[in-house]
Amino acid sequence: MNIISKILIPVKRVVLNTSTCSERRFTKEAKKFSYKKEMLANAYSTNLENKIEPPAFLTYCKEKMVRMLLEKGEYSFRNILVLNNPYKISPLSAIMVFNTDEECKVEYTIRGRLGSEDYTKCDETVTKYHRVPVLGLYEGCFNKVRVRLLNPDGTEIDSKNIKIRTPQLNEPVHNCVKITKSQKPFTGRFIFVSGGYKGGVYAFDSNGNIRFALNRIPQYYGVYLFKDGRFLFPEKNMRIPAYGNAHTVITHEMDMLGRVYHTYHQKKGMHHWAIEKEPGGNILGLSSSMTDSYMENAIVEIDRKTGETIYELSMNELFDDTYKTRNDWAHINSIDYIPEEGSVVVSMRNVHTIAKINLKNREIVWLIANPKFYKGTNVENKVLKPVGEHNWFFQQHGIQIVHDETDNDSSKLRVMLFDNHTANRRPVKWFDNEEKSYVVFYTIDEKNRTVTQDARFQTPLSITRSNSEYDADKKVVKAMCAHFKPPIDGYDAKIYEFDYVTKECINEISCITDFFSAHTFDFNIPAMAKPVPIEDGMMLGQLVSPVCLENIPDELESAAAMPDDVSDALKFRRYGDLIQIYAVDHDLEKIYLYSDDTVFVQDFTNTTQPLNVFKTQKYFVNMPLNDIPAGSYKLAIQYLSKTYKTDYTVAFEKRDNTSQE
Repeated sequence: MNIISKILIPVKRVVLNTSTCSERRFTKEAKKFSYKKEMLANAYSTNLENKIEPPAFLTYCKEKMVRMLLEKGEYSFRNILVLNNPYKISPLSAIMVFNTDEECKVEYTIRGRLGSEDYTKCDETVTKYHRVPVLGLYEGCFNKVRVRLLNPDGTEIDSKNIKIRTPQLNEPVHNCVKITKSQKPFTGRFIFVSGGYKGGVYAFDSNGNIRFALNRIPQYYGVYLFKDGRFLFPEKNMRIPAYGNAHTVITHEMDMLGRVYHTYHQKKGMHHWAIEKEPGGNILGLSSSMTDSYMENAIVEIDRKTGETIYELSMNELFDDTYKTRNDWAHINSIDYIPEEGSVVVSMRNVHTIAKINLKNREIVWLIANPKFYKGTNVENKVLKPVGEHNWFFQQHGIQIVHDETDNDSSKLRVMLFDNHTANRRPVKWFDNEEKSYVVFYTIDEKNRTVTQDARFQTPLSITRSNSEYDADKKVVKAMCAHFKPPIDGYDAKIYEFDYVTKECINEISCITDFFSAHTFDFNIPAMAKPVPIEDGMMLGQLVSPVCLENIPDELESAAAMPDDVSDALKFRRYGDLIQIYAVDHDLEKIYLYSDDTVFVQDFTNTTQPLNVFKTQKYFVNMPLNDIPAGSYKLAIQYLSKTYKTDYTVAFEKRDNTSQE
């Protein structure tokens, strides 16, 4: 097949000691693979010329290309093919593709530079067909890499030196980190940062050198990092109108190469935080009850195999109306899971509360909050009794379970949180007006229903967002202060490391840009060396479907042609099985697909925008096409209460009523 022989005619460069292939040419060749039958639930044609390929489609094509390269066997260890940034989104990544005569595994070492140490990783797969992910590269240089072939027992078979060239990163990531205090070695190989107003996603090492970055910006909350190195990437501009901040409804499950395993379509979307229930298991995330006018108040479970929401719990069910004084009265911003019990702990920012909730029973187990706050409410008896000295937290983030020696005592649970220590969203009389933030540890005695404050670490005031981590083995606490206002020494955010025993600040990392959360991590090379199971179905879940109307609405019958000023205010495009229209929040009210006798409508008028801060948001709203029957349709819209016909058409082919599972 001449696709292989044409794989961009890789250039053999003496300086690199490899054959190389740019992302652009790799993408061009990979697109020659057809994905329509496998990836589109409803084949259609349209005169909408603006077309965006979903990342899952490109992953599908590129995985097929890599498979064919290995089957063809044109590249050997003496002539390794290096695919630079092969999946387009991760510029400091590469894949080495080659075959060997004997089965072996591959180890590589990226030579240290700019004060950083060598970095060695091994693909433990014993095979003749090698697709080795290379991550941890430095930006804007020729990275020196030592590659070794190893027997299964680890003895060396062969080795060679190569160079991998990387681009210089753009703002907001380039040169955005500085080590401003260092007394002891940092814990953790890398720190992974994402989210915030500028939205960069990147990782840096203990010398502040950037070793990973994405060249696309996710939703403001950043990406949701899983323990196996994958993450959920919420699309910044693909949302659904809501009572408040419009939620992202399209989210990609990716790895650090930028490969998409699944794209999840969700009716209500998610916000703030998401985790795995167990490794490779279902996803627990935060959502909203939406149509009752309340926001950021719900927990959802997403089936990892289907993308469907199989569980939902609104905090409105659990609390009386005492504090439901605003549409985001609860404002859940983080969650952690207790698998042995099927329970979660959640942080509810706008009521200064940590709650443990039994998901199966749909009931509160306990609350950590000032008992004064819930006196006289329906949950007064759920509040744990504070023992010893307590400094109450306010508008906290980043709740998580601490795994240490208390794991051996089934009656005890230890948690930690980031206490932002502001009270502007829910003023209370006992707020102390301290302009500091804190990382706080608590031990809960569930048998006696008490809570003890174990430790408290002070940081400068981080007014929103932020989280913390604890290394129980090394007794080190990380305070991820995500948002200073005003900046401190020109930095919008800082990360502090504390000795848990002495409370001393031992390291300080300064970040030019703010973020939402930060986490220690390392690259999972063995997992990324495996092919993406593209046969399993990549597009999962379902957005809110358009409704078929019984009659053609009068406003559509009499609609005028869309004027130029409306056309200029909107952007129309197709995105896989979706029609997307870019507009100001709640300005676009309906999308119609209509023929002489059939009308489908996507209606966004079931919510309104009560908050001025969100009224100027712009994003794409979505009309799914996968359930539209065969036929030819025209496109119309309702915009600012007026209906207009457009020149756009969509024609659907006849099909056998089967779609991708």
